[in-house]
Amino acid sequence: MKYPQNRRFSALFALTLLPAISLIAASAQAEVSFTPRATLAFSSYSFTQTERPGALPANINGGTFPEVKFDVVFQILGIGGTFFMDDYYLDIAASKSADEEDSFEFAPMNFKETFKGDRTDTSITLGRKILDSRGAVYIGYKTGKSQADGDQGQSLSFEEKGFFIGGNYSWPVLKSSVITVNVAYAQLDGDLTEEVTNPGFISITQSNGLPPLDINASSDATGLSYSLGFASRLTDNLSYSVAYEIKSYTFDSVKDSDPTVITSEEFEETFKGLNLSLFFQF
Repeated sequence: MKYPQNRRFSALFALTLLPAISLIAASAQAEVSFTPRATLAFSSYSFTQTERPGALPANINGGTFPEVKFDVVFQILGIGGTFFMDDYYLDIAASKSADEEDSFEFAPMNFKETFKGDRTDTSITLGRKILDSRGAVYIGYKTGKSQADGDQGQSLSFEEKGFFIGGNYSWPVLKSSVITVNVAYAQLDGDLTEEVTNPGFISITQSNGLPPLDINASSDATGLSYSLGFASRLTDNLSYSVAYEIKSYTFDSVKDSDPTVITSEEFEETFKGLNLSLFFQF
């Protein structure tokens, strides 16, 4: 089926790369239409806390609590839907990953703990098509949470929320397909809660008059996301997309609720992954 050029619409957005919307929006002219979707994603996820100099006694690792890194590949299932009317669209999305494991080791104390955690995300996006309907600009709001529990009692929870803005452009290829490039900028607030319950860590901080290693900190970040996607129709009602996305955020201005706590100077978060989406058009 040949797809008319003047009816292509790029509505790709930052959080869930969906180039198939470029094809689906052909019927979204003067009336409201709705397109649901399901997404399967494989995302290489990394959350890093920088070192904490002075958080331990000087005779243990020079007094520095080491970098903490949760580094896994998440398998993520997502659902969402897009409302179209004239030149505008409104998208709502939610996703959740399966549990994955990673380990933290601290040789000076002969300590090792295996963490198991997951990831959840939600977003709402409002966009408008431009450039002969081949491009789009959008704004939106997102929330995300990474959570992990260790097999020795420690736990970590990082929540982020904030606004993003971006744009994209699509090039028609073949008879009914598009290639879409997307760039977005986000400004986020992050909250990290970390409970350290290991008796060894508690004992060495208390006996040396040091503040606890627990963290209850807030921070903020700016960051960019980039994506490249391909979308095509399977039938008149069914479309699919394949996309690769990179997102990177550095959270600084870290402030703990307890001013005596020695926390990390930065939290870093990166996503690199492949998204596979299926769309149904009524």
